Amino acid sequence: MHNKGHITVFLSLTFLCIFSLMCGLLESARTAGTRWYLKLAADSAMDSVFSSYHREAWEKYRIFLLEDKSEDKLEEEWLGYIKPYMDHSGWYSMDIEDAKLMQKVLITDDSGRHMKQEILDYMRYAIFNDIPDEPGAVTILTGLKEAAAVEDLSESYGEHTKEAVRLEHVIEEINYCLEKQRNIWLEADSYLNHYDGNGFLKKAAELEKEINQIPSLIKTYGKIADELNIQLQKTKSKKEKSLNQLSDSIQMTLNSDTNWYEAYLRQDGQRRKEIEALAGNISDIEEKISRSVKRSEEVEQIIDDWDSSSDDEDDDGPDLSRLWGSVIDIWGEIHISTFSYTNGVKDTQKEKVLEKVQNLVQSNLISLVLPEGKEVSKGVLNNNSFPSLIYTGDQEETDGLIDRILFEEYCSRFLTSYLSESGKEVQYEMEYLIGGLNTDEKNISKAVSDILAIREGLNLVHILTDQEKREEANALAAAITGVTGLAPLTGLVSFFIMGIWALGEAIVDVRRLLQGEKVALIKSKDTWKLSLEGLLDSGNKGTFEGEGSDDNGMNYTGYLKLILFASHSSRQYYRLMDVIQMNLRAADETFRMTHCVYRAEIKGKGVSRHLFFGGLKPVYPIEVRTEKAY
Repeated sequence: MHNKGHITVFLSLTFLCIFSLMCGLLESARTAGTRWYLKLAADSAMDSVFSSYHREAWEKYRIFLLEDKSEDKLEEEWLGYIKPYMDHSGWYSMDIEDAKLMQKVLITDDSGRHMKQEILDYMRYAIFNDIPDEPGAVTILTGLKEAAAVEDLSESYGEHTKEAVRLEHVIEEINYCLEKQRNIWLEADSYLNHYDGNGFLKKAAELEKEINQIPSLIKTYGKIADELNIQLQKTKSKKEKSLNQLSDSIQMTLNSDTNWYEAYLRQDGQRRKEIEALAGNISDIEEKISRSVKRSEEVEQIIDDWDSSSDDEDDDGPDLSRLWGSVIDIWGEIHISTFSYTNGVKDTQKEKVLEKVQNLVQSNLISLVLPEGKEVSKGVLNNNSFPSLIYTGDQEETDGLIDRILFEEYCSRFLTSYLSESGKEVQYEMEYLIGGLNTDEKNISKAVSDILAIREGLNLVHILTDQEKREEANALAAAITGVTGLAPLTGLVSFFIMGIWALGEAIVDVRRLLQGEKVALIKSKDTWKLSLEGLLDSGNKGTFEGEGSDDNGMNYTGYLKLILFASHSSRQYYRLMDVIQMNLRAADETFRMTHCVYRAEIKGKGVSRHLFFGGLKPVYPIEVRTEKAY
């Protein structure tokens, strides 16, 4: 019996080892399964949390927003959704006891990057018509940059032209002053020849007063000329920086037209020397006037004394010819300066009409382009809690051209504008993306002004490449300046006319757009509406008219998209969020975009139980991390 017992013990120990190994393997497999089950449960619970997205935001704007107004809402909801998984964990036997929010990314975080991603995620499934590809977008952007550069340079050189015209007006005043001096001198000389001392003294005083106008006019002329030179050099520097945005043909044309400004300053330098020389003999003239006046008073005193002391009836009186002749001799020494240059602006009326067009735009553009019978919305945006208030621009990102196009297309589909039929209090939502101001009136003014600038630049590019229109502008410039010795002035005025003509056509373009018509992006002779004669007529009346839609043109919304495309920045995403918040708050005043979660990460902690060989510690801690983003 003793010999047979050791086999039983051996088998018992062997089976114990085998069962221990099998149970260990089972516990290891179960533990691994526990981790996968826990991860699945955590991710599913997070999916359930994010399924509670804001329904109205999706229905109106096709974006997902998870509203989180309280601090512990996400953790509580997640724990609620994961609890059924724990209750039915069965074989895996576990419990989650605590949850901690590790990260919460709001839709307003990171310079609007998440809002952009939501839009792109939706728009990739949209159906587009006539959306340009990337090469087409590059062409459009290049054209817009060229138009903007040309418009900016035209505006600067236009101001220089007006300064040059001011110089010409000062020349006119100087010539008028010198002519007046000559007339006064002749009148005074006539009084002397008629022995009229009182009349002479009055004219002498007038002449002295008129001569003293010259230093002030010279100073004014010098001030304007110096400022013109300084500003012209700044514009020249700006033009050099803009050359890379201009095509070769536009560069050549602009250089040719703007070289007249340099020529004007060079020729004006010669004229300025003659002007400044006028001040040289003022003191000499004043001295001779003083001597003439003094001698005239002496002559009158002699005559008065002679009359009072003479009792002889046969006395013929003093020799008036000799006495007044001494005054005439001194008066004759006065030399009134002459000026060889004349005013270069002969038709000031047409020149003022051109300036009036510019002033009309600057004073009240909206009334100039708004169709008759139409009114601007009086909507006011309550921007106290707008997401855009937190935007700083510190983390600005550069979007690709296609991303830009998709964003502008999204906005045109979901936002209203001037031509939209909307019962909303705030109607101009796309215009707000451009202006970012607190009233509809201000936003449409900004949008219309930007469209006008685009159209003005593109119109001027057309004029610069159209020889027929350039010749018309040159002819009008010649009529305004006349045939003078200061030929460069005609070149200045011609370029100014082309700029104002482009502006006038732009006014007509914007007016047509606001009427719901289409305007060609690149003008041709067939799509050009405003003649040069019509420009002058409209400037006189202070009103512009235009109608008719261009084939293959763009409508008002299309031009708003162009502005957004050309000036794209992260700020637009925040302004879009402003609009979304404003509209969603109509149903829920507590709604804020800053409460909306885009991505979240939660860490859960709990315990799981050993089914085999728990020993002294039948439970062990478990931890899981899960994250979700729309």
